[in-house]
Amino acid sequence: MNKKKKKNSRTILAHSGRSEDYARGAVNIPPYRSSTVLFKTLQEYKDWDHEYATYRYGRLGSPNSLALEEAYTELSGAYRSIATNSGMSAINIAISAFMESGSHALITEGAYEPTAELFSGHLSKFGVEYDFISPTIGEEIIDLIKPNTKIIYLEAPSSNTFEVLDVKRVIDAIRKKSKEIGHEIVILFDNTWAGPLYFRTFEYDIDVEIQAATKYVVGHSDAMLGIVACNEKTYLKIKNSARNQGICAEPDACYLGLRGLRTMAVRMEAQFESAMQIANWLDSNPMVEKVLFPPLPNSEHYENWKKYFTGGGSLMSVILDKKYEDEDLEKYFDGMGIFSMGYSWGGFESLATPVRIQKERKSSLDQLKNTIVRIHVGLEDPEDLISDLDSAFKRL
Repeated sequence: MNKKKKKNSRTILAHSGRSEDYARGAVNIPPYRSSTVLFKTLQEYKDWDHEYATYRYGRLGSPNSLALEEAYTELSGAYRSIATNSGMSAINIAISAFMESGSHALITEGAYEPTAELFSGHLSKFGVEYDFISPTIGEEIIDLIKPNTKIIYLEAPSSNTFEVLDVKRVIDAIRKKSKEIGHEIVILFDNTWAGPLYFRTFEYDIDVEIQAATKYVVGHSDAMLGIVACNEKTYLKIKNSARNQGICAEPDACYLGLRGLRTMAVRMEAQFESAMQIANWLDSNPMVEKVLFPPLPNSEHYENWKKYFTGGGSLMSVILDKKYEDEDLEKYFDGMGIFSMGYSWGGFESLATPVRIQKERKSSLDQLKNTIVRIHVGLEDPEDLISDLDSAFKRL
C-alpha cells in the first residue's frame, strides 16, 4: 500500500486550512463575523460537541479559527491547536490549565517578561508556587523539581538575551525525574522566535507549543493573535481553560493570521538571511561589545542552535561597548530613517529599541549593565538597513 507522501511546510502553508466547507469557492476563507450560530434541528442544538470540532457559539470558535487551527496543527505536527486573541492569552490559558493552589512551576529566566509577571504578579495570589531557572540549565534541573511541580516553562532562544539550552538533554532529565516522583510534568515551550518552520517542538517530547502569532504568523503588524499547539493529553485541558476564561480569537484576526501564514516561509527565510548579514556587520563594529544572535558561529549558543534549529528568526540584541545615557541614545534612535521604535516584532518592518533587563534576571552574560539594543530585521534591503545603523552609531 502506498503511504501518503508528507507535504513540505511551504505546501502546507499554501493549502492547509482552506476547507471547501468554509471557503465555498473563495481562495481565502472570508471572516465569519458571528456570535450566534443557528441550528436546523433540536437534536443538533442539544448535541454538545465536547471535542470542539465544530463551531457552536462565537466564543468557542468560528470557521476562521478552526481553519487557522487546522493549518497550524498540520504545520507544527501537533494533535490540535487553539487560537487566542494574543500571545499573552495563549501563555495564560496554557499555564493556568495545569496550575492550582499549592502546585509548583519552574520557569526559565529567559522567558518573555510578562510570562514571569503572570506568576509573580497574578498566579501567586492564588497560592501558586514558582521558581525561576537559568536559561542555560542542563541536567541539574532535576534538583529543582519538587513533588508538586506541575509544569516547566521553557523558551529558546531567550527573550532579549538569546540563550539556547540543550533541549533534548533537559527534556530527558525532566521525564526521568517525573517518573521518579510519580506524576507527569507538563512541558511548555514558547516557540515564537523560530516557529514550527525552524524548530519542531513535538519531535522533542514537548507537550505544548506557544506561539505569539501576532509576530511571524500575522506578519504584517495589523492583528493581535496567539496560538497554543497541543499534544493529545493536553488539548482538552487547555481548550477548557480558554473556554472558562472567555478567551477566544475573533474572526478577523484569524483571517489575517491565515493570510499571513501563506507567505510566512518566504518572509522568514528572507528576513533570516538579512538578519545574518546584519549580525555579521554588527559583530565587526567597534562600538558593539557583543551580538546576541545564536546563528552567528562565534556565539556560545551556536552549537545548541545548530543541533536543534534548521533556521531562525530575525530578532537579535546588541550589547554596546558601555552604558549610554538617554540623551546619547536619543541621538542613536531619534534620527533613524528606516528603523522604527515600537513594541512587538515579526512584521515586515524593521525595529530598533532599547532593552531593559530586569535586575534579578539570571543570565550567562557579564555585560547586562551595558546598553542593550534589540533589533528586528524586516523585509527592507539589508544594505539600506546597515546604512541606517551605521549612521546611528556615528551619531552616538
